[in-house]
Amino acid sequence: MQSRVSRALLTVGATVFVAGCTVVATGSGPAYPASGLEWNVNRPGSDYRDFDLPAPRPESCQSACMNEPQCVAFTYVNPGVQGPNARCWLKNGVPQPAQSNCCVSGVR
Repeated sequence: MQSRVSRALLTVGATVFVAGCTVVATGSGPAYPASGLEWNVNRPGSDYRDFDLPAPRPESCQSACMNEPQCVAFTYVNPGVQGPNARCWLKNGVPQPAQSNCCVSGVR
């Protein structure tokens, strides 16, 4: 009995994990998870500051934006696109989103 329950829990856990990693863009709503990150989205323009990130984590760029009052949006660029490191672009405006595999963006 315990092995069936364990197997069932593993199956449910694996399903939740896989589903949690899937991002599906639709035309009827936001294409980002509850964390506020817009995966595969670039917001070009309105940049006031940019910098390399020490680790490839979009959340670090998001955090930098949240800590600066003038920041209202941001774009994280994957390593290897604009140099060897990940890059963060902080914005003082909210540019229109553009689909792009290079980036993760967000709005405050």
